[in-house]
Amino acid sequence: MKDTNMVMLKAVVLALLTVVASSAVAAEDGPEEVIRALYKAHRPWEHKGLNLRSAAILSKYFSPELTKLFLKNAQVERDCPKGDLCGLDFDPILGSQDFDDHLDFKLHITEATPPQTGRFEARFKLFNEEKAEKTVVLQLVQLKNGWRIDDIIYPDDNASLRAVLTAILEE
Repeated sequence: MKDTNMVMLKAVVLALLTVVASSAVAAEDGPEEVIRALYKAHRPWEHKGLNLRSAAILSKYFSPELTKLFLKNAQVERDCPKGDLCGLDFDPILGSQDFDDHLDFKLHITEATPPQTGRFEARFKLFNEEKAEKTVVLQLVQLKNGWRIDDIIYPDDNASLRAVLTAILEE
């Protein structure tokens, strides 16, 4: 009986390690892999949203500067008087407030035009029945621990995540 429990425990641990490894960002991953890992980890329609208040989680995907801005925003949200709206009022990774509850998510990544080192366009639908795709532009930087997202640009709104967070923090 003990051997059976040990085999089961090993199987569970191996399964968990496989899941963790499949969504982790490795130092040798290129920019596209980092973007894919981000959108694999952040799936709020599946109730799997990225914890934007955790330095450990944020630093897997974002540059130290953008991670600091996220953490300062989290503090603004924590300090917000009850009933007020403080901090980000949209999903910064999707660049939207709304999406289908049962989204059939398909991510398309291309180099941004005109080409620029570390700049990629991510396109995806937020609503299954819509024809138009949402486009966000991700600016990545290469650090000693690998590629990290340094900004997200929202072309439809003529805004960037860095600019939005900086404006929130200056209020």
